[in-house]
Amino acid sequence: MSVGALVGTVVAILACAAAVLIGLAYLFARRNKPAPPLPFYAGGVGVFFVIASLVGHSDLVSHLNHLVRAGLDVAAWLGASFFLFTILDALIIGEWLIERGQRYIPDIVRQLLIGAEVVAAGVLILWLVMGINLVALVALPTVAAAMIGVALKDTLTRFFSGIELGKIVKVGDWITVLDREGIVTHIGMEHVSLLTRAHDVVSLPNDLVIQSGVTNFTRPTTTHFCNVFVEAAYRTPPEQVCATLLETAAAVSGVLPDPKPTALVTAFNESAIQYRIKFPIGDFSQRDLIESAMRTYIWHAFARKGIEIPFPQRVVHQNTGADDVSHSHTVERISAQLTTIDFLATLDAKQLEVLAKGARWELYLPGERVVRQGDAGEVLYVIVSGRADVRLEQGGLSSTVTTLEPGKFFGEMSLLTGEPRSATVVAVTELSVIAVGKAALLQVFQEDRRLIERIGEVVARRQAATAAAKAQLSRDAAALSVVTHTRSLVERIQSFFWGTRRGQ
Repeated sequence: MSVGALVGTVVAILACAAAVLIGLAYLFARRNKPAPPLPFYAGGVGVFFVIASLVGHSDLVSHLNHLVRAGLDVAAWLGASFFLFTILDALIIGEWLIERGQRYIPDIVRQLLIGAEVVAAGVLILWLVMGINLVALVALPTVAAAMIGVALKDTLTRFFSGIELGKIVKVGDWITVLDREGIVTHIGMEHVSLLTRAHDVVSLPNDLVIQSGVTNFTRPTTTHFCNVFVEAAYRTPPEQVCATLLETAAAVSGVLPDPKPTALVTAFNESAIQYRIKFPIGDFSQRDLIESAMRTYIWHAFARKGIEIPFPQRVVHQNTGADDVSHSHTVERISAQLTTIDFLATLDAKQLEVLAKGARWELYLPGERVVRQGDAGEVLYVIVSGRADVRLEQGGLSSTVTTLEPGKFFGEMSLLTGEPRSATVVAVTELSVIAVGKAALLQVFQEDRRLIERIGEVVARRQAATAAAKAQLSRDAAALSVVTHTRSLVERIQSFFWGTRRGQ
C-alpha cells in the first residue's frame, strides 16, 4: 500500500470512529446521562491496532516478519470487534433493554457478555488469519469451564438468582423478605444487603431471597396502605366514629388524598367497638411516624367530640377536691377570654360565669379543620393560642382570606342565628380554642331576654360598620342600616333560640 493510500485510509478510519462516538455521546446527552466510557476506550484501542496493521502492510515497512504482520492483523480484527461489541452493548442492552424496556441487567453480566463475545471472535480470527486449530482451542476451555462449574455450583446459582432478583427489586426499594424489613442498599453477585429501620445491615443470599419471596413497597408504585386500629365506647354511633376517623385522616400530614381513606367497623369486643382507619401514604420510610401522628390526631379528635376510648380495666376515681379547684380556675380563664368579645362584653360577671361553665376547651392539631364552609353550626370559637387560616371555597378552588391570631373569634353568627358557616377555618399551628355553644348561651338568655336586643345591636353595629367601610357608605346610610339590621337580627336570634318570634 502506498503512502498516499495509507494516509487516506487512516483519515477515513478516524472519521468513521469519531462519527460513531460523537453520535453515541449525543444520544446519551439527550437523556441527560453520561455516556459509558468503555466504547471510547475500545474505540481508541481498535483504531490504534487497525492503523498499526495498515502500516505493517504499507510501503513504509518493507521488511516486516510474516508472523508479526499476522499478529498485527489479529490484533486489528480483535480491536475492531471489541469496539463493535461495546457499541452494540450501549445501544441494545443499555438503551433498548434497560432504558426503554425497563429490564434489569447487572453491569457484571454485560461485561462478561462482552468478554465472551471477544473470546469467540478471537477464536474465529485466529483460525481464519493464522490457521490455528479451532477444536484444540475450544476443547480446553470447555473442559476447564465444566470443572469450574461443578466447583462453583452454589456461587453460580446465587449469581443467576441475583440477576432474577434484579427484575423484582432495585437499590433504594423498601422490601420485606424473610421477616426482615429494610431498604435495599446493594444487590451483589451472591448477596442482597438491606438497611433496616434500626439501621442494622442485613445480608441475605440471593437464592434464598428468590425462594422465600419478596414484598416490594416501592414498586410498581410508592403508594402503600396503612392500618390503624382504635376502640370506642358502645354508646357512640359507629357512623359518627367513622366520620370522625375520615375527617382526622384528611388532616394528617403524609396521608395521600387519593385513593381515599376508609373507616371500617372491625369487631364488637367485650368493652368497646373496634374500628380500623385504612389510609394511603406515598413514602414508606415515614410509615411509623405517619401512623403515630394518625393515633395522636385521633386521640385529640375523640376528646373534642366526647368519643370515649374505654380502659381495658375498671377504674375507681376518688374526688380529693383538687378537681373542683382546677375547674374553678378554668372557668375564670374562660370568663377572662370571653370579655374580649365585643357583643359578650354587655354581660355582667355572673352571666359570664354561667356562659363560661357551659363552654369547653378544644385543641386542634396543624391541618385539622375547625369548621367547614356551608356546614350547619351553633358554636362560637375564641382563639386562645395558635393561628388559624380562614378559607373561602368556590368552584372547587380554595383561597386563604385571612389568618386569625390569639384573641380573635369566629362563628358568632352560627352561635346567634344558626346560620351555615360562611368560611372554612383550618388550624395552621397547634390551635387552642374556647368553644361556646347554643346551650350555654341559652341559659344566659333565659335569665334576661333583654340581652338579645343588646347583643343584636352590638353585632348589627359591627356588621353595618364593616359594610359601610367596604362600600364607602355615608354616616347617615350606616345609621339607617343599623336600625333596620338590628330589628331583623333580633328576630332571627329569638327564632333560633325559642323557635318562634316572641315579643320584644
